[in-house]
Amino acid sequence: MKLAEFAIALGVAVFVLVFTLAASFPMVAVYAYLIEPGHPPEFYSEAANWIAPWSSYVLGPIAFFCCNYWLVKSGRVQFPVLLAASTIGFYLLVDLGLLGFLLNIPLSSYFTAEILLSLAVKVIAAFWGAKLGLAKRPAPA
Repeated sequence: MKLAEFAIALGVAVFVLVFTLAASFPMVAVYAYLIEPGHPPEFYSEAANWIAPWSSYVLGPIAFFCCNYWLVKSGRVQFPVLLAASTIGFYLLVDLGLLGFLLNIPLSSYFTAEILLSLAVKVIAAFWGAKLGLAKRPAPA
C-alpha cells in the first residue's frame, strides 16, 4: 500500500470518529426535546453519557462499510483488505489516543464487552464493505 492509501485510511478513521461524535448531539437533542422534556441541564448531561455511545455503536459500522465500499469500488486503493484493516487500526489508534492521552480516561475502561462487541461489528462492516466494493469494481480495461 502506498503512503497516500494509508493517509486515506487515516482519513476514514478520523471521519468515522467525527461523524459518530457529531451524530450524538442531535440524538441527545431528540431525547431532551421529544422523549424526556422539562428536566434540568444536568439530567441531559448525564443522559448524554449513555446516549452518545449509541451513535458509535449504530452509525460506526455503517460509516466503515460505506467508506470502505466506496473507496474500493472507485478503484482509489489497490489492496482492499489492507485498506479495511488500516481503517480499523487507525480508528483504534486515534480513539485510544484521544481517550487515554487527551481525556485521561483509563484504557481499561475502553475494553468492556459492549465496546469490544461494537468494535467487532465495525471490523466486520469494514471488511464486508471492502469485499463488496471489490465485487462491484469495474474490470480494468
